[in-house]
Formats: sequence, structure tokens, C-alpha cells
Amino acid sequence: MREIPTNKNCDVEGCSKESKKTVSREKAGAAIKEAGLNLSVKDKVTKAHLCVDHYRKIKKKLKKDREIERLRWS
Repeated sequence: MREIPTNKNCDVEGCSKESKKTVSREKAGAAIKEAGLNLSVKDKVTKAHLCVDHYRKIKKKLKKDREIERLRWS
């Protein structure tokens, strides 16, 4: 997850705030749906652009997923 230098809008439906973070749609798909958010991007897009407010909603779920993934490596 990195900061976006361009002025893109958040990909969540109904949000027009400037995006600050990107997340992989593959890894964050479950977290986004669990938070009750719908993305307004096409299926071929690999990254989802999120504003600060929407990123905060899925951040804890993403952290748990990363911890589980790290446990699989060892």
C-alpha cells in the first residue's frame, strides 16, 4: 500500500473524495465487501484507490489477513 501522487477519486460508489491509498483488489476484496463497500471499478482493474476514511474501515481486516499469511510462510 503506497501513497498516490495523482489526483484520482476514491473507487467506492458514491464517494468523490481524493484517493490517498491503493490496495490490491485481490487481497482486499473480502475486507472491502465485509466493510459493506461497493467498488465502482471494472473487473480488469488490479488496484482499488481509496480515500482515508474508507481505508480506515478496512485497515484492521487487512492487518489480520497479513498476519495469517505470514504464519503460512513459517
